[in-house]
Amino acid sequence: MSKQWSGVNRRDLLVGAGILGISAPLLAYSKTQTRQKAQVVIVGGGYGGVTTAKHLKKENPSLDVVLIEERPFFMSCPMSNHFLAGIMELTPLCFSYNILEVKYGVRVVQDKVLGVELDRKVVRTSSGYIAYDYLVLSPGIDYDVKDKPFYRDSIVYNPPAFKPGSEHIYLKRLIEEFEGGDIVITVPPPPYRCPPAPYERAALIASMIKRNNLKAHIYFIDANERPIINAEGFLSAYYDLYKDIATYVTSAQVRDIDVHKKVVKTSHGDFKYDIANIIPPMKASNLLQEAGILKRGQKWVEVNPFTFETSVKNVFVIGDASQSYLPKSGYAAHSEGKMVAKIINARIQGKEVKEEYLQMICYSMVSDKEAIMTETSFKYDTVSKRFIPTHREDNIRKETTAKRYEEWAKGLWRDLFG
Repeated sequence: MSKQWSGVNRRDLLVGAGILGISAPLLAYSKTQTRQKAQVVIVGGGYGGVTTAKHLKKENPSLDVVLIEERPFFMSCPMSNHFLAGIMELTPLCFSYNILEVKYGVRVVQDKVLGVELDRKVVRTSSGYIAYDYLVLSPGIDYDVKDKPFYRDSIVYNPPAFKPGSEHIYLKRLIEEFEGGDIVITVPPPPYRCPPAPYERAALIASMIKRNNLKAHIYFIDANERPIINAEGFLSAYYDLYKDIATYVTSAQVRDIDVHKKVVKTSHGDFKYDIANIIPPMKASNLLQEAGILKRGQKWVEVNPFTFETSVKNVFVIGDASQSYLPKSGYAAHSEGKMVAKIINARIQGKEVKEEYLQMICYSMVSDKEAIMTETSFKYDTVSKRFIPTHREDNIRKETTAKRYEEWAKGLWRDLFG
């Protein structure tokens, strides 16, 4: 393999598995402290949770804010495909939660949330209970494997890498050990976390194959008829840059996976693989169903689209777990976190917050050095009672767009932890 690759060392593996944390010691509750109280409790330390916590304290330093997150550090899914394809190290994607505590006074609890008791207004963790006045739930996604159990084994052997941490580390190791053969990548039907991510990943892995002169072929199996975002830009890259090493199969449903024989069975035939990135369908975190917020038979939590408040007063669901007009992405969760922080601070002060429509921007690499992008604005139609999107896509791959992509990500990270 090329020595230019950014490798996974032993420390990266330990960090990704949660064995070695890169953050300073976090606030922990001893098991004798069975009940704590905070004005705002936030469950989930991804883009939505971190943004909410920081902006609550930034706007109101006297507010008591607790952020509960099981992982020892933050890892960004946006730009993680760069890491998988060997054009970026892991370290720039990772941040210490301790920054929130030291710089802004957020109480960070590294613990597992076992349940939410809405009637008692408490969050139950493995170390005890934490009561709240306002609750923000941003627990992200779970893989929706109940009706398709063959995905369960596949997740173990073929990591989807749509949850930050160990999945990315394991998939990265598989990619680095790959010396040639067949690669299968699958895309589920929407909605799923980060719409362009599988398409970007396929392009970057194809680019890696060419960069390292590997004898390999990618079978990119899409449940959709075409890329669901930036279709023109992705298709142009696939057929102009990777036609000789990649086959794009559309409208193909995954029907079974034999992890021992290494075969993906689809509605368009069977595909053997040497390594695979099988991305299952997704749903809101199981925590929300157990709490009674996610209704039976639904995959995402219904919220007020203007406030992201659930049917339970002062309980909000943001990020990928919510059913909203925004796509499921880190940028969307970040925007929602800012809005919810503003709403909570206003309510505490007895004020109203003017309704606003959030916007989206998204970048995608299509080669090692070139990217495409899209911007989306929304208007609310009072007749149909729907949010109407307006897209502006730049599907011409450019190095300048890739540089803007990097600066966009750095700007997000500064706003989270700077």
